Amino acid sequence: MSKFRVFVIALLSLLFCWTAAAQTTDSLTPEIVEGFIGSIQDLQEVGKKYHTEELVSPTVSGDKAMAQADTPFSTAITKMQGHQAYNEMQAVILKHGFSDAQQWGAIGDRIMKAFGANSMETEMPQMDEQMQQALEQIENSNMTDEQKETMRQMMQSSTQMMNSYVNISETDKAAVLPFMQAIENLGYE
Repeated sequence: MSKFRVFVIALLSLLFCWTAAAQTTDSLTPEIVEGFIGSIQDLQEVGKKYHTEELVSPTVSGDKAMAQADTPFSTAITKMQGHQAYNEMQAVILKHGFSDAQQWGAIGDRIMKAFGANSMETEMPQMDEQMQQALEQIENSNMTDEQKETMRQMMQSSTQMMNSYVNISETDKAAVLPFMQAIENLGYE
């Protein structure tokens, strides 16, 4: 094979990689979602090896819960920086087509938002009705005013979380839709 042909193939490969990376920042595609799911499966093994399950099953607690709930994978990546597992995680992430752990985290956050939005769309009519019934039950209960206020605040937080799914990109939701069961199988319900 001539040097020129090798150069052209290498150049086309770089162009393809650059195009794929550019696409991941603009919109999700089924290929990106599939790559993310594959990376989670591989990262579960890394998590077991280093006892860092928070990477693949990020949990949210404490005062920053709402902010972290919006970016669970980015938050998990930030927490993992400097950990002995980080380089091995980065290798897995690169193997699945992501440019680095930060991009993987941002894509994971978007996938989970689209997953949540798709889930909410199928359950929204029932949820609205259930929320209204719950509020009525709170108002008609024998709870103290303080307890009622606490319950109202919890309901308001739930409503805010549900409303956060309203502005998710239709393209992102469409890319995630065929993978809903696969994502649920990973434990993200």
